[in-house]
Amino acid sequence: MKKVLLTALVAGTISVASAQNSAVNSAVLNHKNGTLDKALADIEKATEHKKTKDKAKTWFYRGVIYQDMIGNPIYGKLTDENTPLVILESFDKTVELDGQNGEFAKQVPERKQMLYGQVLNQAVEFHNSQDWANAIEKYELAHKISPEDTTAVLYAAYASTADNKYDQAIGFYDELLKMGHKTEDVYKAKIQLQQATEASDDAILATLAEGLKEHPNSVYMMQEELKYYLKNDRADEAMAKLDKAIEADPKNASLYAVKGNLLERKKDLDGAREVYKKAIEADPNNFDAYYNLGVLEYNRGAEINNKAAKMDYATYQKKGKALEAEAKKYYQAAMPYFEKAHQIQPEDKATMQNLINVYTRLGRKADAEKLSAKLN
Repeated sequence: MKKVLLTALVAGTISVASAQNSAVNSAVLNHKNGTLDKALADIEKATEHKKTKDKAKTWFYRGVIYQDMIGNPIYGKLTDENTPLVILESFDKTVELDGQNGEFAKQVPERKQMLYGQVLNQAVEFHNSQDWANAIEKYELAHKISPEDTTAVLYAAYASTADNKYDQAIGFYDELLKMGHKTEDVYKAKIQLQQATEASDDAILATLAEGLKEHPNSVYMMQEELKYYLKNDRADEAMAKLDKAIEADPKNASLYAVKGNLLERKKDLDGAREVYKKAIEADPNNFDAYYNLGVLEYNRGAEINNKAAKMDYATYQKKGKALEAEAKKYYQAAMPYFEKAHQIQPEDKATMQNLINVYTRLGRKADAEKLSAKLN
């Protein structure tokens, strides 16, 4: 008699389990047939029943069904802003129950990558409509879905900057750096945001030091570091650092260009002139060196011209013409440097404007007009 009752009990258990497994199977079949609302109803029942709530298949198909609703012309209305989180939760649960090498867990990475694309596209739509808050929220979710991908974090930084939330943008750039995305542009953007938020000089110098460690030839960061050294009366320290860098890399034109800039700031114009020439020797196409040499020569001519302009009439009659002739020599010296700089960077507006001024000073009206037309 006991044996009969035991058999009946077992039969009943199998019947219940089969009923619930059929709910999962029904969900799969409805998903395949495209009736996603029915598939969703079935799979939600399965996630709550004790016989199927701990099955990897249940959670995998829950994620799949919700995911395929996103953007669906009929069933998309059943989703909301929390749906991607539900999908992510479902796929994470799948891996937890199935292990990394389980039948369903193996399919999760591809599905997560698809989800990442869906959420990123939503973020971009908000971004393009300048809905910064929603764009940033979606970028953060995309990053959560694919923590190793830098795209979402980078665009979140752009969106935060556009929304004037500079501290938030700095946080995203810090996240990029932690992820190993240590490009010069990332450091440059972070430094500029720190300056905009009036961060301490020490904080900015720390970022510059970290950035220069990654990009030792960055002219921008070297010049910014020098600026803060000078501001904090550390010019000698800056020069020593530059000289050491040049000693280690004597063919690096950027280092000479930065040293020339530092010497200019210290009013050692002759020293700056010689260093800029060394930069050109190291790199015959170094724009900064040619441009700065042009500026040095032009400014010297302008100083002499200004002296002549300030003379009274009697003094000018005696000495003015000689001074103007001397100034003209410096304008002539500046011209080939600006012309070479223009050749290297033909679209640089400052170079064109300076070259127009030189041509005008030298009476080369046609050349000045031709370049002015290009500039305009």
